[in-house]
Amino acid sequence: MSDEEDLSPEEQLLSRHRKEKKDLQAQIMQLKKHVNKDKKKKKEIADEIVKLEKDLQERHEKELAELENEEVIELANDVSTLEITENGFDDCESTPQENVSGKKKISKAEKRRQKKAEANREREDRIKEEEANNRFSARAVETEKLRGILLQRNLRMYEIKPDGNCMYAAIAHQLPEYTVSQLRASAADFILNHVDDFLPFLTNPKTGDLLTQEEFVEYCSQVRNSPVWGGQPELRAISQAIKVKIVVLQAEGLPSVIGEEFESVPIVTLTYYRHYFGLGEHYNSVAPVSLPASANNVGS
Repeated sequence: MSDEEDLSPEEQLLSRHRKEKKDLQAQIMQLKKHVNKDKKKKKEIADEIVKLEKDLQERHEKELAELENEEVIELANDVSTLEITENGFDDCESTPQENVSGKKKISKAEKRRQKKAEANREREDRIKEEEANNRFSARAVETEKLRGILLQRNLRMYEIKPDGNCMYAAIAHQLPEYTVSQLRASAADFILNHVDDFLPFLTNPKTGDLLTQEEFVEYCSQVRNSPVWGGQPELRAISQAIKVKIVVLQAEGLPSVIGEEFESVPIVTLTYYRHYFGLGEHYNSVAPVSLPASANNVGS
């Protein structure tokens, strides 16, 4: 079943309208290419373009109105069918809802609902099949290993949106007195004020060279003002700035502990994934196993 067949009549109509508008724009571009310095010719083409756009708009409005009217009629027919059934006429030999063979007729609206339900079932089946095939994918293996590590600590994963703020949002989830923006500002300020501690470890991703002074300042500005992904330098900066111990759990290797000198509670625990999303690395937060699960509630 094609994606087009899965769409409702209105969605199919709107899809066709979008294609026709795109085709018209291409036609208009071709007309404009042939315009010369002749003012009369320019006016003729301009008038033709206005007419083409007006005709297309009027036809689209008419088709939408006709479709809406058709759906209203079908809805009225469905209501009439329901009223006949509720009044006990569905057992009569001459009921209008039965054809010659005695079977009830199915309205167009009901057919569309059945078709859409069937498409949804097929889509769910494909998703289940893909999930079964991906049981042994890198993501599945990594996730399962981390799940076991978390269970040993009586923790479960708390999923964070992959919007570039995941590391900061994961920390904010466990330290609700801070927002993502505040954590970014703390990291940027600390890095900017401790150039010698951070500059030797920061490189230009395009050249591999150490950042220049100007690039370093721009780097700090991006940490503060944009959803650029945060990593080890930012974790270290946040730990030092707000004096908190951060433990990063990963599927392979020992946990990474940052700010070990800070023993105050709470200790922030993050999970680090290399394969969680196709876009790259990702941080999630954690929560006690005893609490109900909730996901994707952390924003900036």
